[in-house]
Amino acid sequence: MTSPERAPSFRAWSHAQPPFPETLSLLQQTPPKPADLKPHEILVQIVTAALNPVDVQLKNLPIFRLPALAYPKGLGCDFAGRVLGRGTEVKDLPIGAEVMGVTMSPLAGPNAGTLSEIAVIDVTRSTVIQKPPQLSWVQAAALPLVFLTAKTCLSAPYLLLPPSAESSAAHRSTPTIVVLGGSSAVGQYVVQLAKKELRANVVATCSSRNADFVKELGADTVIDYTSENVMARLRELRPEGGYVSVIDCVGGTDIVNLAPEILAPRTRDFPAGGSLTTIVGDKTSRSSMGGSILYLTTPRMLVRMLKGWAGYGFRYSCIMMANRKEWLAEVGHLVANEGMRVEIDSEFDFEEVEKAYERLNTGRARGKIVVHVKKE
Repeated sequence: MTSPERAPSFRAWSHAQPPFPETLSLLQQTPPKPADLKPHEILVQIVTAALNPVDVQLKNLPIFRLPALAYPKGLGCDFAGRVLGRGTEVKDLPIGAEVMGVTMSPLAGPNAGTLSEIAVIDVTRSTVIQKPPQLSWVQAAALPLVFLTAKTCLSAPYLLLPPSAESSAAHRSTPTIVVLGGSSAVGQYVVQLAKKELRANVVATCSSRNADFVKELGADTVIDYTSENVMARLRELRPEGGYVSVIDCVGGTDIVNLAPEILAPRTRDFPAGGSLTTIVGDKTSRSSMGGSILYLTTPRMLVRMLKGWAGYGFRYSCIMMANRKEWLAEVGHLVANEGMRVEIDSEFDFEEVEKAYERLNTGRARGKIVVHVKKE
C-alpha cells in the first residue's frame, strides 16, 4: 500500500434512518490510516459530487428502519477528486491523479459516500477513471451515473439493431428510438447518444417548458406530454417496421400495454424484434426505487421480462447501469469533440447539501445538481 501522510479529520454528510433527507447530519470523521486501505481501495479527496434521485430512494428503503441498520451511513455516488492513497492492487490510479466515477455502498459508513471531504472507494465495486482534462470538476461529477445508465440502455443485449441499420451508409436504414422523459437526467444522454453514436431518428417526450431544450439535444420529434396524448402520438408516429426501441425514463404501465403494437416485430431478418427498456419500471413514484431490484417486488415485471427474452412477445428489461470503465472513458472525447452537452441545473456549497436535496426533491431540476465539496 502506498499513500502520503495521514490526512487531518474531515467532514462527511450522513444519515441513519428514514425519512430522508430530513435526517441528514454533518459528522466529523477521522480518515483511515494508510495501512488500513484494502488492496483494491483508494482514498480520494472529493472536489465535487452530484446528487441523484437514487440517493433519496435508497435511503428511504424500509429496511433502514431496522435497529441493526440505524448507524450513520454515507451519502452520494457520483464524484470527482484526487487520489490521496491507494491499495497494493490499484495500478492505474496513481497518487495525485485527478479521478471521476460512481460508487454505491448503501450500507457503508460515512467515509464511503461521496458527499464527504474524504472518501474510501473500492474500485472493484465502482467505476473510476482518471478525469479527462477536457472536463471541468463540475462536469466530471455530473456525468458518471447518468451517462453509464444511458449507455447501458443503448447497448446490447438491451438494444439490438436490425441488419439494415448496421449496413453501409449507402444501404443503411435509420432506426427510430423513443425516449420517454427526454429532459430527465438520464434521458438527456439517451437522446444525445442515440443521435451521435447510433445515428437514430429520435422521438422524445417532455413538457412544453423543455421542448426546445430536448430538440437542441438532438430529438427529431418532441411530444409534449402536458398537452398531447403520448400513447396516441406514438401510435401515429410509428415508422414502417416499428420502433427499434423504447427507452423509458418515466415509469408506469401505459407504454407496456402499447409496446406490442408499436415495437418492431420479430422477423426472419430481425429475430430479436424491438425492445422496451426501462430504468424505472411499473412504479411512478419518484421516491420509490427503480431498476432491476423491482423484479423482486413486482412479479409481473419479472414474468414480462422472462417471457420476452424467451421469445414470447417483445423484449422487456428493467435495468441499472453497467460498471464499464471503457464507456466512461469516452466522455472526454464526446464532450470536447462531439459536442455532447452536460446540463447543470444548480450548484451548491458543501454546507448547503440540505438545500441541494430540497432542489432535487422538487422534481423540477433540468440537469444535474452538483455540490462543491472542496473549493478550487
